[in-house]
Amino acid sequence: MHETRRLAARVAAADFATIPENAREVSKQALLDFIGVTIAGMEEPLARILREEALEQGGHPQATIIGTSERTSVQQAALINGSAGHAHDYDDVATAMTGHPTVPVAPVVLALAEQNRLSGAEVISAFATGVDAECIVARFAGNAHYQQGWHSTGTLGSFGAAAAAAVSLNLDEDATAKALGIAGTQAAGLKSQFGTMCKPLHAGHAAATGAQAANLAAKGFSSRTDILEAEQGFMDTQATSADPAKFDRALEDPSYTQDICFKYHAACYLTHSAIEATNLLCEQNAFDPGKIKAVTVLVDAGHFKVCNIQEPSTGLEAKFSLRLTVAMALAGLDTSSIDIFTDELTQAADVTHFRDKISVVAHETPTPDTIVRIETEDGMTFEQAFNVAIPLTDLELQWQKLERKFRALVVPRLGAERAARIIDLCRRLDELDDLSPLFDAVAA
Repeated sequence: MHETRRLAARVAAADFATIPENAREVSKQALLDFIGVTIAGMEEPLARILREEALEQGGHPQATIIGTSERTSVQQAALINGSAGHAHDYDDVATAMTGHPTVPVAPVVLALAEQNRLSGAEVISAFATGVDAECIVARFAGNAHYQQGWHSTGTLGSFGAAAAAAVSLNLDEDATAKALGIAGTQAAGLKSQFGTMCKPLHAGHAAATGAQAANLAAKGFSSRTDILEAEQGFMDTQATSADPAKFDRALEDPSYTQDICFKYHAACYLTHSAIEATNLLCEQNAFDPGKIKAVTVLVDAGHFKVCNIQEPSTGLEAKFSLRLTVAMALAGLDTSSIDIFTDELTQAADVTHFRDKISVVAHETPTPDTIVRIETEDGMTFEQAFNVAIPLTDLELQWQKLERKFRALVVPRLGAERAARIIDLCRRLDELDDLSPLFDAVAA
């Protein structure tokens, strides 16, 4: 069996009972976090434009546009919810896929669950399987895919969304392989669009592509069933480092969902280690920020193509600037707030004062840590290393952190009572026979 067929076989055999307990729990956490960032993101201009587009085109009211009173087709809901969920770049990440695992998968799972009245256990099964699929494809592709300029959330996320949709629609192995093929030929997203509305659009497009792919496959739409390994297929055209041996090893892992890492700063994930290191330096050392002479941020060279905008001029660009986010931490600003990343922030004197003292350089020796080094005018040097890409194993602590983040995002928009209701439903998601109470709660 070739790689696409083997992945399809794994997806088609998905079952809630075989999902590890910690992966089930993290699935519920990821869905709660997705709902929170989507409700907040729905106020962004890109979400408004997409909603207007959907309303102009019309469609059967099959699924809820989260955080609104509107309902539209499954495919449009997946597009809008996925894009809004990535609007603030505040959604979770996974090292295995070098991207954001939940935002392409959750929108299609929730839309199909609403349309087909799936249970909470079925939703968890579909979600975890979708995340596993995109991580397996990512391992097969290797690092070159992302380094070539492809945005993994859009490209690999299309496979995850298709796999999740295939489980939601209970497709067999052959139809699942075709769904992966239909998604693979549409998988897209360029890193050159980072800092624009197109980056979040990649996530929404992946979710909508997954929904369309599975629905077409269910109706008998034809496609190659070897899209991953075929000549001029996905790996041949988009991943110069693709290695079948890596796929074999990736397929051996029973689950990837438990390795999701959540974001607690409203900026590009590759800025988070630098922010955390800077916060620790400020908290643990008695130096005067006004007497900082120079700051050096040492990172993996790959950061330079993702989050090294030297002098951002918009709030969106600020999220992709190591210099500015570290400057914000030095200035004592709350980088967890989605409301702080404004165009005005990028010109604020207290921030630009620190920004101009910061240099970003590559590690001489490869290391997963980001290192922040602060030199003061009186000759003192302070240094701190940090690596946020280590998943928490204390899942109750993770629940607490995520609930605080969720309330901060949702209470101003839907109120404390509604926020508490959504948290409770997500905590008990695997007990729900029908997700109608959740869809009622997330609709404004």
